[in-house]
Amino acid sequence: MSNRYLLGASVALAVALSWADAQAQLFAMPGGPGAWYIGGEGGWTNLESPQVGTLGGAPFSQNFKDGINIGLRAGYEWGPLRIEEEFSFRQNHISGATLNGVTATAKGNRNAYAFMTNLIYDFTFGWPITPHIGGGIGAVQLRDSFGMPNNGSIASSTDWVLGYQGIAGVRYNINPNLAFDLDYRYLGTTDPSFRTNAANGAVPYTSGYSTHSVLASLSVRFGAPPPPPVIAPMAPPMAPPAAARKVFLVFFDWDRDTITPEGMQIVQRAANEFRAGAPVTIQVTGYADRSGSPGYNQRLSERRANNVANALGRMGVPRQAMAVSGRGENDNRVPTADGVREPQNRRVEIVF
Repeated sequence: MSNRYLLGASVALAVALSWADAQAQLFAMPGGPGAWYIGGEGGWTNLESPQVGTLGGAPFSQNFKDGINIGLRAGYEWGPLRIEEEFSFRQNHISGATLNGVTATAKGNRNAYAFMTNLIYDFTFGWPITPHIGGGIGAVQLRDSFGMPNNGSIASSTDWVLGYQGIAGVRYNINPNLAFDLDYRYLGTTDPSFRTNAANGAVPYTSGYSTHSVLASLSVRFGAPPPPPVIAPMAPPMAPPAAARKVFLVFFDWDRDTITPEGMQIVQRAANEFRAGAPVTIQVTGYADRSGSPGYNQRLSERRANNVANALGRMGVPRQAMAVSGRGENDNRVPTADGVREPQNRRVEIVF
């Protein structure tokens, strides 16, 4: 039990220390690079058994079956951080009770109605699936209702307690507005106190509550950055035809180095242009927006440039005909403040 209290205190401290910074970011940038979201969740939950307590001062414990966990969540996503409000309902059937060492079959339910504030951090490694960890704290109403086969109802009682949870999982961004999560969530509470029915003397009894859940959820974002536009090859005006500078722009999704189908069409046009003309040196330069750290954006821009160069190579452009480099968050096509997700800055320029 003391380990669960320690976990709860740690989660509460982490959330408290992060709250001021998260709130400042949230309200300092209305309409900025973040996005609001709502979602639904559902899955399996295991209530640890036995949950040990006392009944009228005597040792008492209950055993539970696996159950369901369903809920709703709503929050704000700002870069790799998510702060959300979550409501979840858990139900586990009671299978037995032990009093003073004597075990008997019992029937009933332990229900939990949890109202949690969660802080979640997404690790952006450039993978299609993004891992995340987090924690939460909030209020939980527990309802304990059980009886014996031959003795009818023994208790039907509720109690409000402090809840705390740990979160670990992965996210797949189906598109800029839709995300799928698969999570493990541990929810523990301070020990609830219940009472038996008045017909049974209204005897007080205590128990415990600590659950392990596996949840799938689908979230819809509002105000997410729009997908990057596809721009046809451009040549600067007023340039002499024989010395025209040709530029092909390949745009990328946020925090991605994979070439989209639209981007691959632009790469194909650049390869066709190379094969149709005299041999020239092509400059393939990658860029990133300013929503991450400069070091991370530099590496991301280099991966983008290399992926485009590799695609050109597969289309017949020799690697020795290309000068490949990354410029990170430098030379923005659209000047922005630090931290802003700008689709037109997430690009690779192919210059003849």
